[in-house]
Amino acid sequence: MRNRGLLYGGILLLAFGVVFLLAHTVYGLLVPDAPGLGWVVMWPFLVLLVGLAFWLPIVIWWDHRRKLAGLAIPGAIVTTNGLILLYQNLTWDWGSWSYLWAMEPIAVAAGLLAIYLLGNQARGVLVAAGILGGIGLFFFLIFSSAFGGLPRLVAPAALILAGILLAIAGIRRRVGEENPSE
Repeated sequence: MRNRGLLYGGILLLAFGVVFLLAHTVYGLLVPDAPGLGWVVMWPFLVLLVGLAFWLPIVIWWDHRRKLAGLAIPGAIVTTNGLILLYQNLTWDWGSWSYLWAMEPIAVAAGLLAIYLLGNQARGVLVAAGILGGIGLFFFLIFSSAFGGLPRLVAPAALILAGILLAIAGIRRRVGEENPSE
């Protein structure tokens, strides 16, 4: 068990060291007399490493995954935030937060789904993940339809398709109620 703790600490130190090294050297090696990549580009990786710090114990202590499954929720949230910040930092699309905030409930739903898959097979956890994920997806579609770049074009189509499917299901149910099987 102790050796796994050393493994955990070693992997985290290695990952942080690589990020620090990349931030200070890579760009300078590719372009002479230029500074490294710098923290202007690399800082979201620190957030991603914190997310990794939550996921890593589940992987390292796999035989104790049921006890460690609770780490999946903060791991999913921090990792999602790191990915959003990385996207925004690389594209300078900071306005995307107007619809990417909806990824927060989706991240919690992903964490709940991970808890379910890691051994807590309680139906309530799966139901909560589905409800929260559906709410997040609904808000993502609504807000990305109004404010998104590419999602501004795709999200309305998804909303239209969902509306058609729900309407068809409602019509079928109503027809089924009016003409019950004998």
